Amino acid sequence: MSLDTSSSAIHLNLPPTSSSQLRAPNLITVHPSVIASILTHHSRRPTEADSSPRVIGTLMGTRSDNGQEIDVRACFAVPHKEDEQQIAVDMPFQQGMVQLLAKNGAKESIVGWYATHPTLNPYSALIQNYFTGETAPYPSVHLTIDTELDPSGKGLGVKGWVSTSLGLSAKPENCVFLPVPVVIKYAESERAALDLLTGPAQASPALPPLPALSSSLSQLSTLIDQCLTYVQSVNAGSQTPDVEVGRYLLEGLGRWSATGNEDEGGVKAGLQDTLTVSYLSNLVRSQVELAGRLALLQQQQQVAQ
Repeated sequence: MSLDTSSSAIHLNLPPTSSSQLRAPNLITVHPSVIASILTHHSRRPTEADSSPRVIGTLMGTRSDNGQEIDVRACFAVPHKEDEQQIAVDMPFQQGMVQLLAKNGAKESIVGWYATHPTLNPYSALIQNYFTGETAPYPSVHLTIDTELDPSGKGLGVKGWVSTSLGLSAKPENCVFLPVPVVIKYAESERAALDLLTGPAQASPALPPLPALSSSLSQLSTLIDQCLTYVQSVNAGSQTPDVEVGRYLLEGLGRWSATGNEDEGGVKAGLQDTLTVSYLSNLVRSQVELAGRLALLQQQQQVAQ
């Protein structure tokens, strides 16, 4: 699912300008929880007149083996203040958060930063230069999130950027931002929650009851009907069987038959097997504990003698 808003920009995967420079990524994948965290950070920003018009933060994620794809899995806010004359970023806070996450066993590393503003400004180059030093030798990515949403449904666009040096003098502000495609990445288990968040608002939370569960069960029923139709058509000889589909069905449903009462018998037999294994494991555990206590009692008697 693409997060890019409509744009006429062309993404060019240019080769590095030197042997020591790594190639810039050509795809950025973002998890839904990251977008939710960024929007929460923006909604809780200070509302004073002298507060910054946007919020920024650090993006945490992983890179592919060749560095061409970046998977953004987490983020955290970084305090900053900016006006028309200057900008100040709390770098010690950002570095302390990274160290804290590393101590807690986080596998993600810094991949870039985000800002809740649809456009770039001169300060973006300065912040990009700082995060490029944090992600070296890999290039830093930048995500811009449009938090405005009009009644027609337009807005909440996410764009990805990478920077490259421009000009003869090596200055932080001498750079140009190039667009990078951004897509959202989610697991099938997260689809129900995303459909509920992006769907139309319900008039009453009690009508209908549990809409997300009802929708999921309806989708599951449709998929089961499709599988049953496929199996029946293959058994009847009207459709050519597919080995891969058969393997998936075998792994998901086992070797139960789809006719008669054998389904119910297979379920009961499987349940009985599970209960038998659970009973035997509890019995073995009890015997081990009893043997340990007897051995301890025997040792105590020998010491007493």
